[in-house]
Amino acid sequence: MDIGFNIIERRDPHIFKEKISIIQFLKDLAGSKRFPRDFAIYGLDNLLYYAQDREEIAKYVRNILQDNANQLVARSYIIQIIIEGNLKVVESDERPIVVYKNEEFSLYPVVGRVKRLDRKYFYVPLNLLS
Repeated sequence: MDIGFNIIERRDPHIFKEKISIIQFLKDLAGSKRFPRDFAIYGLDNLLYYAQDREEIAKYVRNILQDNANQLVARSYIIQIIIEGNLKVVESDERPIVVYKNEEFSLYPVVGRVKRLDRKYFYVPLNLLS
């Protein structure tokens, strides 16, 4: 896997041993905590699913990631974003849809455009503005 955010489904057999929840990751990232070189984040689709205002939460998560992009890039993290639901591609390979608990929503507001590397594997650089 490449340095950056690697978006995969939970069924992928290559999930990293080190795992952290999206909430803990965002909190630790904002606090400049160091992470293992490669680790998995879980719960993003769960967070978006239960959010009262999905658009606002997506913007909040994206802002934290953008505000801390230099820290992420400087440490060359390889981060897996584990999707509990299913990843589905519609219209464009650059905007996958998550199907979680019979509801569909896009990851685009959080991570922007993605690069499709495989059927259920997408990649985003650590600096979301790249």
